[in-house]
Amino acid sequence: MSVIPVQYESLKAILPYMDPNTRFQISLRIPSISSLEKRIPLKIVNLKFSKTGMEVNGARYRLGVYRYSKDNDVSSEIQMSMLPIPHDIDEHGFTISPGINTVLPGDVDLRKEILRDLQNDSDRRERLLVQELRGLKKILAERWEYTEQDEFPTVPSYPEYRADCEIHWKKSSVRLIRDRINSLQTALEPFKHRRNNTKPPFTNWIQLTVTSQRRGLIQRIPYNKNLFEAVKILISTMFGKRSSIISVKNVTIDFCDYILRFPVKTKLRIQALDVLSWNASNFQEFSRIIDKSSFPLQQLMMKCGARRSRFEHVIVKGARTLIIDNIATISRPWIPILRNLTNRHLYLKQQSRNESHSHYVNFISSWLENERPVGTSWTGIMEEVTAKRVLIYLKMRPEVVAVSCNMHYVELRVNASSSLRVFYEALQPLDTKCLLTWRVVRSQIS
Repeated sequence: MSVIPVQYESLKAILPYMDPNTRFQISLRIPSISSLEKRIPLKIVNLKFSKTGMEVNGARYRLGVYRYSKDNDVSSEIQMSMLPIPHDIDEHGFTISPGINTVLPGDVDLRKEILRDLQNDSDRRERLLVQELRGLKKILAERWEYTEQDEFPTVPSYPEYRADCEIHWKKSSVRLIRDRINSLQTALEPFKHRRNNTKPPFTNWIQLTVTSQRRGLIQRIPYNKNLFEAVKILISTMFGKRSSIISVKNVTIDFCDYILRFPVKTKLRIQALDVLSWNASNFQEFSRIIDKSSFPLQQLMMKCGARRSRFEHVIVKGARTLIIDNIATISRPWIPILRNLTNRHLYLKQQSRNESHSHYVNFISSWLENERPVGTSWTGIMEEVTAKRVLIYLKMRPEVVAVSCNMHYVELRVNASSSLRVFYEALQPLDTKCLLTWRVVRSQIS
């Protein structure tokens, strides 16, 4: 069967409708059409950035350092450690992070302070590993009556190890103890190489792993650059030097306090943004790569704790829908922050333990007093008992114009033309949590 090549004009017409990942592959494999592909507008539905790569419409691009060994005698634990790791490796096998504070042209600096390099090669860490290793071997010796010498120097005893680890391992199975011993021996290998001035029996490569529902792809190149430089090259190859703004429906950045590698002079036009623990300076820095036509955002998801400074930037205040996912371990009150937000739709995914039904009743009262526009709404996940108490108290207010017989719904007059409709519904059958919602609606009462 003969293959008819796609002509230039036909390809030009086809490219805008191709999946972005297919376009990337064609552009990389056929350099002669790379310039054409860069001139055609690129549209992406879901784009997610991570520290070592990105995800485009479900296809994941991950970079790591792969260690290859021809030695058949390498232990299974060491073989597992040869899988790609998201850190650079030095000559002895220690994981390192060069360039962790290096901001290249085009990059988005999301750091809150200077980042610390990995400290996994200290003498103290070696002593702790050796102490734990010898403690586990002693436990096995008591069960199996055997002894084994090692080549590590005598180390002082750390009381915190005996309190937290030895008691735990004495109750564990032999298999788990052996697995932990193998893991410790692998972690101690770099210390042995440094002490003996030797190198691990590995050849290091930078590995690109591409995974999607339809296929998987692995590519390796010589380890002659740092991992952060490889990430920069990957993202710049995909998104750099394009003639037009890249349109993205949803952007997710699943890290904070780090540097987002990004190409020079590239802009995104986005509709929704999902971020982790950002503050006002992070939003300001990120806005450099976002086209002004993106604002106000259709939706902003913030995974964070209740700190007022996180909600002061105009991007946060202007988002039409603001979704807050409370991830803080310390539960601070949310209502003082929520009172000052004027987004059209607010959604709080987790109730603060410090806020009772009375706090929400007062919060609703502020909506009645401030007369927000029709269509404005607030939704929060909370215990059903809290929502029931809120509606019981609202039922007694003089502004009430309608109440459902099952007390799941109350409507209160705001002014002559609008009302505030308050209701709750279960998240799942037999679930103790529910969704409490109030929405400003056009009044149906004459």
